[in-house]
Amino acid sequence: MNPRKDRPELGAIIQRDRERYGVAPHTPAGLVTPDVLRKIADVAERYQAGQIKLTSAQRIALLGIKEQDIESVWRDLDITPGAPLGLCVRSVKVCPGTDWCKRGQQDSVGVGLEVDRRYHGMELPWKCKMGVSGCANDCAEVCLKDFGLIGTPKGWH
Repeated sequence: MNPRKDRPELGAIIQRDRERYGVAPHTPAGLVTPDVLRKIADVAERYQAGQIKLTSAQRIALLGIKEQDIESVWRDLDITPGAPLGLCVRSVKVCPGTDWCKRGQQDSVGVGLEVDRRYHGMELPWKCKMGVSGCANDCAEVCLKDFGLIGTPKGWH
């Protein structure tokens, strides 16, 4: 028997049953439009995903995908895969910041999107997770990340 493994080249992670895979499109700052959300739901339904999971990295993971459907799922989604595997910057978690939160002190969405644009997927000698919070409430859980910024009234810490 040939045990199935993660398929990083396809942006797919083998699941507990060793038969099906999870895929998670790259959703910078955890933001998607209603049209993208509908597309994700339609693709999940078309390929009989067992579940859709909102991840702690602000991604939307489609779980229970058959190996033979992985490439078709990505083609139909037409969204870049997230970086869930390997030694790289895996995610940049971002809070709502001054765009949406009454407590926001700094533009965490704008800064977070720029950090994501520059560093998401960058190869490193270790796996790395980043976060950008717009205030000391730290809704992006910067204190749990490898690198992060927290907004204050006077700038970033």
